[in-house]
Amino acid sequence: MSRLHSHRFRRRLFWTVSSLTLVATLVVAAILIGNTGHSTATKIIDKPAQVYHEPKGMTLTASDRREPFETASRFIRTAVARKHLDSAWDMLGPEMKAGQTRKSWDTGNNNVIPFPAVGIANWGIFYSYVNDVALDLSVVGARNSDWAGKTFTIELKRYPSHTNSWLVAAWVPKGVGGSGQIRSVASQPAPPPVKAEVSAKWLFIPLAFLTLLLLGLATWGARSLVKQRRAAKKYEELLGYSSSSNPS
Repeated sequence: MSRLHSHRFRRRLFWTVSSLTLVATLVVAAILIGNTGHSTATKIIDKPAQVYHEPKGMTLTASDRREPFETASRFIRTAVARKHLDSAWDMLGPEMKAGQTRKSWDTGNNNVIPFPAVGIANWGIFYSYVNDVALDLSVVGARNSDWAGKTFTIELKRYPSHTNSWLVAAWVPKGVGGSGQIRSVASQPAPPPVKAEVSAKWLFIPLAFLTLLLLGLATWGARSLVKQRRAAKKYEELLGYSSSSNPS
């Protein structure tokens, strides 16, 4: 009990108990309040992954092939060739009608890529699923057009509201046009062969210059050698040496 009578001990005990009480209060408050922040991490969705399953294939009979081809042919004669556009509106599926009105369609400013078509040279089935068929078409251009032909892919679908008819779902050009498809380019004559602007005889000038330079250097070297030998012989004569004398 003697320590409790010490003023210094009581003061240290007071600050120690106060500090522990403050820390305990903060810990309890933090536990009760919890985390008030907002996480920016992407939430993990525990759901099965979406896997693409190929639609059920469709075997086309002669009649099945004829129906989509006839629809594609009418579409080319009207919408693609920009003739009788009012009759082509009912041939469009929801995908083709999206983003335009009947009024804008009739003006010709629509989402169908135009082509001056007069016929179909060749066609084939690109793929065929149940109520979804795509055709590859080689379209022939008009005589007064610069285009001789172009290949397109057209997608046709049967919708629940039109189960008895094929509607156009997509019209996409296929490949890149080349010189064989553009008349003005194909009719151009072949370029003339490239001719050298400078005659080959002018090559003899630098060759002759090089030859003269080599001859000049050889002559200069020979003359220098002769002069050196003459100077050496004259020097020996001045010293009294001869070819038969012995310096010793």
